[in-house]
Amino acid sequence: MAFMAAAVRALGIGLGAGVCGGSVVGAVEALYVLQSTTPSEYQAIGFACTLYGLVGGVLGLVGGVFLAVASRWLSAATTWCLAFAGVSLSMGAVVTHHVVDEVAFAEGGVPLAVGGGLLAGFVVLGGGMVWMGANLLTKTPLRILMTPKGTLVAWGGGLALAWIFALSPAPGAGSDLGEPGAEMPLDLHARPDIVLVVVDSLRADALGAYGAPSGSSPRLDEFAADAVTFEQFITAASWTRASVASLFTSMAVSSHGCASRADRLPPDVVTLAEALHDRGYVTAGWPNSPNVSASQGFGQGFDTYPFEPEFPLGARESTFALSLYRVMREHLARLETAPRVEQYYMPAEVQLARAKAFLDRGERTRDFVFVHLMEPHDPWFSHTAGVLPIGAPGQPDPAPGDALVRRARYGEEVAWADRQLGAFLDELRAAGTYDDSVIVVTSDHGEEFFEHGGWWHGTTLYDQEIRVPLLIKLPGGRHAGTRVPWQVRQVDVAPTLVDLAGTVPPSAWQGLDLFPDSFDADLAMLTPPEPPDADDPPPETPQTPWVALDWTNHPASRDALSEETYAGFRLQSLRRGGRKIIEVLRVPPQVTRDIPRVQYFAIGDDPGEEHNLDGGGSGDEAGLKATLESMVDDRRRKSVTLRVDDITEAERCRLCALHYFSGADCEGCR
Repeated sequence: MAFMAAAVRALGIGLGAGVCGGSVVGAVEALYVLQSTTPSEYQAIGFACTLYGLVGGVLGLVGGVFLAVASRWLSAATTWCLAFAGVSLSMGAVVTHHVVDEVAFAEGGVPLAVGGGLLAGFVVLGGGMVWMGANLLTKTPLRILMTPKGTLVAWGGGLALAWIFALSPAPGAGSDLGEPGAEMPLDLHARPDIVLVVVDSLRADALGAYGAPSGSSPRLDEFAADAVTFEQFITAASWTRASVASLFTSMAVSSHGCASRADRLPPDVVTLAEALHDRGYVTAGWPNSPNVSASQGFGQGFDTYPFEPEFPLGARESTFALSLYRVMREHLARLETAPRVEQYYMPAEVQLARAKAFLDRGERTRDFVFVHLMEPHDPWFSHTAGVLPIGAPGQPDPAPGDALVRRARYGEEVAWADRQLGAFLDELRAAGTYDDSVIVVTSDHGEEFFEHGGWWHGTTLYDQEIRVPLLIKLPGGRHAGTRVPWQVRQVDVAPTLVDLAGTVPPSAWQGLDLFPDSFDADLAMLTPPEPPDADDPPPETPQTPWVALDWTNHPASRDALSEETYAGFRLQSLRRGGRKIIEVLRVPPQVTRDIPRVQYFAIGDDPGEEHNLDGGGSGDEAGLKATLESMVDDRRRKSVTLRVDDITEAERCRLCALHYFSGADCEGCR
């Protein structure tokens, strides 16, 4: 009986200590999440203390089984400290490993030596916790923690404080649209409203205007007749945060520094919204993913920028960043029998209705509106009742034979977004604002369907992932129906919109206006000259024969640099003059897919990038590689986040080895 009583006591101690230990780990991670972002709410602290505490309690009960056996030799204080240390340090080690991998190694895997050092540190910390904790629990009022009532009071009190903080308003939450009825500055009367729509994961070849089968996107094809269609538009990255950062800042990824999941858009950049806000525009945005929310720095310059997801269990954005919640969400997704689209993102019709309501609010202002639609992004929902989505988070890579099925479902989502966008444009026409507005429809990246042995996006820089649509409707039908064959870049969008708003782009921006003074002449170069009349005298000097131009040889084509640091991958590519090079600088060790380290394509003749010409001995190949590395080095030198004076000597030499610094900055480094 005495043993049973001791065993029950050990289980109770394990439960109580586990709850407390789990809550401490949750609180620490939540505070880290909140301080590393610009949160619009603090729910993470309450959610973490609750969720991690419950998981810690389960682990504590499991540990209590083993402690029950040893309880005859251990004091109650030592038993409690062992349970607390075991739970908090095991959970803390998992969270720390995840954070270190994401922040320090860009998800490329924590080196064995670093992982071993972290483990050794946790073991030493655990020993200290047991030794000091046992003394505290026997010699101070903290001994109350060893009783069920004491544990309940301590955990309940801590939880109450956490939720009071969690429910308190965050600084900067809400919107700042100013006083109703404010008049726009006089010099803005002649300027247009600007609507920027980003359709996530939309490949160029998914639209009829870019060669998809007829009927794939009838409303956007109709819109293309009113707009300028840029046939070769290349994004700066193939995942959302880095790509939209380049769209907003007109900077390469290595310049704005928002490259990996651990990065946020730095406050030092000048965003498109800030430039337009300074011009006098009222700025409003509706992001649709945590990757581009205000907490990640993307709200800079917006008067209102709400992100209101409906994640499982009522979680909000700050909670979404918690390690344990993300794991739990993936498992819930696998068990869900009737998932709703709102659990992943807001439907297109909701996002566009919010934007339309803003534009209809009756204020005499010039407006800049950013709308983010997610339909073509996985998971791909069917808009037929009773049909489950495919490609949900947590699902493994599909079999190669599933490509056609998944591409078809992707096409359904493109069609749905197309339909909703068409309805939105109809409403603008009915309101009389369509003709005089600048309306841009584009994407942040594309999607891969096993064309090169892989899926999804963010891990390669093939054209399936970086060539996307760009449709720009200008006021008054200017250049309506024009197709631009020469290559342009994502960094060119912001300078174009700022110019249309009547102001000068910030000096740090790297893109160029898409409609320069030479635009009409550039278009004219595509049309062969009229043959001379037979009666005309011959020209005094020989005429240069006319040469048919396309994106590969048109002088207006712009070199397109793309960079990727995501999920442990690191790549860079350059698309220039009908040629393309892709350099793979890092592949995570767990990836078994065969990815050549250097690939070179004559993409003008091989648009599917099926024939890697690397190693063919072409002088073009060496020149393209040199140009790529020179461009990347130049963009790194213009980085807003890397400053050699702000880092340690060891960090400086490590960055020199990675070519982030060079020249005098690397003196003394081997």
